[in-house]
Amino acid sequence: MIESKKVKFEKNNTVIDGTAYLIPPNPNEGYKCGYSLFIPKNCEQNTTLIMHSCNTGNNVPIHLEEANEIVKKSTYERPNLGMNLGNDLNMPVLVPLIPRVRGYYTQALGSMVYHNDVSILLEDQARRNEEEKLSKQEIRMIQEQCQDIHIQVVNMIKSSKAFLQSLGITIDTKVIVEGYSAGSKFANCFTALHPELVKACIGGGNSGLGILPIIEYKGQKLNFPLGVADVPNFDYDAFCQIPQLYYIGTEDDNDPAMYKCNFKMNANRKFLRDEENKLIPVTDESGKIIPVLDGNGRLQPRYLENYTQLEIEQIHSLLGENPQIRFANNEAMYTALGVNATFKRFPRAHNTLNQNCIKEYVKNFIRNVIAQEKQFDNSHKTI
Repeated sequence: MIESKKVKFEKNNTVIDGTAYLIPPNPNEGYKCGYSLFIPKNCEQNTTLIMHSCNTGNNVPIHLEEANEIVKKSTYERPNLGMNLGNDLNMPVLVPLIPRVRGYYTQALGSMVYHNDVSILLEDQARRNEEEKLSKQEIRMIQEQCQDIHIQVVNMIKSSKAFLQSLGITIDTKVIVEGYSAGSKFANCFTALHPELVKACIGGGNSGLGILPIIEYKGQKLNFPLGVADVPNFDYDAFCQIPQLYYIGTEDDNDPAMYKCNFKMNANRKFLRDEENKLIPVTDESGKIIPVLDGNGRLQPRYLENYTQLEIEQIHSLLGENPQIRFANNEAMYTALGVNATFKRFPRAHNTLNQNCIKEYVKNFIRNVIAQEKQFDNSHKTI
């Protein structure tokens, strides 16, 4: 049953006004996760769909049922950047309702999620107390619901097109994909997997970890999501031609590719925290974090659900040791590879970026993409 709810948010002289529709899962149409559609009050009748990549942030539940409820509420209890953009540009916004449980980062679309591999989630149960353990049945349910998420999103786009058509709204064949933090990784990777569906890609706060459209780098094979060695039928030319925008805060040190390390303690053996309440890692005299290596002297991932051990080593050895270095390297690599991408830096850190400033920049980027597309179409019309 499709639910609908009028939504209206007012903040910083911005009013978001429209209707949110909650579309339930439909395995017969190819999606086991539901999706939401935000239709702004003044939505154009002929327009482009924005796909906002879901990201419920640090609110990470243990169980699947709660995860589904949290992601559902996130579409109408608080505004997201996609909703902001859609409201101002008079475009509908689709949000895949992808649940995230602790230990399985579905909303970032990493290699384990891409390959539908829940082994890390199974292994994680040994480290949990009894109240936090998941049964094998629930893990199997998570695996089944989140199988081939990127293909589910393709089918959601098809479904939303028919639903919008029933409301008198016609959308283009291609969509604009957008996201922040984990959502930016999803947007970037979805673009690589399905370039034929993407008009433009926008990702913020991705820690400089944009997927490289190559199968190897410096003699090392790069599998998804670092590269495309294991992506069947990857379309290099199509990916490179898509207008892409990536941005980061000048002080952004949010790093999903952190390696395992120790943290500073006081005399009472309590962990020390910085002004943002983050644990403070032990560093050497130069300020570099000291890693805790495995028995073979290799780096280990600090966040097990984000990257594998091999991926952590490749990120730090090939792409850079921190988000700022990687972002600069990502820009240089995309330029050298001919990717049609713009890299932008805004003041402040990961969670303190000026949303209004970003929104205006992103809106202008989208307007330019659509204007250039129309200009191209008009120049190729035949009499």
